[in-house]
Amino acid sequence: MRNLLATLLLLTSTFAFSQAAYLNMTTSDVSNIAVGDTLQVTVKNTNMQSTPSLAQFDIEFNNQLLNHVGTTYPVTSNGTNSSAQTALSTFAGYKWSDGTNLSGTVISQQYDNWGTNSSGYSTSTNWTVLRTTIQDGQTLATDTSLVTFSFVIKDRASTNYTNYSSIVELNWGRLVNNSSNTSYDTHTQAGTISLTNVAGVNAGTVTINVLTPHSNKDKMTYEIYDFTQVEAVDWDGDGTNGSYWVKSGETPIYSGNFDANGQFQTTNLSIDGQYFLNVASEDGGSGWMDEVVTVTDAYKTFQYLSGTDINNTANAVFEYKIQEALAEVTNDGTLTFDDSYEILAHINGYTTSNNVTSAAGTGAYHINSLIADYGVPAKEYVTRVFTVTETVKTFDFAHAFRGDLDFSHSKEPTADAAKNNPFTVSSINNPSDMTVSFAPDENYNLDVNSAIVNGKVELTVNLTREDLVGAQINLKYDTSKLTFDSLVYDTGNEMTNFSRVKEDKIWIGSLDTNGTKFIKNGTPYKVVFTMNQQLANTAGLISYSVTEGVKANGTKVKFNIQ
Repeated sequence: MRNLLATLLLLTSTFAFSQAAYLNMTTSDVSNIAVGDTLQVTVKNTNMQSTPSLAQFDIEFNNQLLNHVGTTYPVTSNGTNSSAQTALSTFAGYKWSDGTNLSGTVISQQYDNWGTNSSGYSTSTNWTVLRTTIQDGQTLATDTSLVTFSFVIKDRASTNYTNYSSIVELNWGRLVNNSSNTSYDTHTQAGTISLTNVAGVNAGTVTINVLTPHSNKDKMTYEIYDFTQVEAVDWDGDGTNGSYWVKSGETPIYSGNFDANGQFQTTNLSIDGQYFLNVASEDGGSGWMDEVVTVTDAYKTFQYLSGTDINNTANAVFEYKIQEALAEVTNDGTLTFDDSYEILAHINGYTTSNNVTSAAGTGAYHINSLIADYGVPAKEYVTRVFTVTETVKTFDFAHAFRGDLDFSHSKEPTADAAKNNPFTVSSINNPSDMTVSFAPDENYNLDVNSAIVNGKVELTVNLTREDLVGAQINLKYDTSKLTFDSLVYDTGNEMTNFSRVKEDKIWIGSLDTNGTKFIKNGTPYKVVFTMNQQLANTAGLISYSVTEGVKANGTKVKFNIQ
């Protein structure tokens, strides 16, 4: 290698060293540099105490991280050295490796030692040497830029490098006055260039999980926005901008569906990149939301609001603070009885707002957040901005449907700061008459029978408990074999009942919003169908989706159909 490099030396005489001279590197602005940007590296002669007319030096660059795309010589435009001769030689696959390295900052010593005690350069696939020679018939102007190299920054994700440290180095150099045969001690005070915080480095595989208890995870959709596409908003109306939302007119940089496990992976994000995730649902219409927002949710909302005073000041609290946001379905920023009647209208089958629509088409208002901040008031309940780093590439997001206060299809908060403790619900008439605990859902085996009676199919629901203030049963029947005939209630004279029939679905239920009346023991519901054809039995004619009751203290009772 020594012989190869030596062929490019214009002068090989040995001179006496005298005054100091300096060669340093400077760069273009790197404060916001990213993969694909152009980095310019300029070599300057500075702090001159000498009068050189020849400059010769090597810079080596990491060719895995940089691509050399151009070279210019500003020295010929400085008004003094317009006649200067320039030359550039490129040696790919070599790196300075002189073990003696007499002085890291006196590169003329490296030149003088070159080939004496060691070869100076050794093969290194990842490096390339650029040798520059500049000489003039007169002194090179002091404090002037000699040469500028342009490099395009490569993505280190495809390499074994974890950073952009020391990607350009200045070594093996000299400054010489040809007229007097004087060689100068040539120093460098800035002989290495490193880049920090290079944006746009591919993060590899990033995994996003949506945490939700329902089985329709593959109907959940995601949209990813760059942080520059969002703006701070006052999500809960408390006067602070603790959350973010997408700016008007912005489109996501990536979008798609989660898989059946509630996960998606992408290789399109960048290290240290900040992103905003929006989770929604492919199907938020009548079919799905009728299963999400049910009688238990309606009852919880009424009980919370029954604890407000005449000035709408809440004395009651939910189990979790975010339930107040989930219950505010009218989207006017305040939880009032309007919201409770909106949910009640929904379970009764009336067209409501698009937040919990039962017949309006494409409703569902989604709330999602990084799980650690989910439901935490100090975080405005939600945090959807996430940052990918070298070590953090998996993110868990909680998801909730507005109106789903019992978390049947939504993630229950896990952060301690998301809880109200103790959970007490008060009545405006008797502020101490109700305390709702953190008791888990109960299970109850509900006896439901179908039989052919007098040429019709009768479905009877048999209840053997007297502590339910509400119940809801959503069923689906085979319309090719059955036609709905009638519904008979025997829930008690003071119980409020509701029903709805739509296509092949029937909703049956009862609710006392005050929590003081109970569904009558016995056979509270009977559904009668006319047979469209002669049937031998009722097997396979009827199926169920929502089957639940609610106790006076707000506890949900899951019906196991027997």
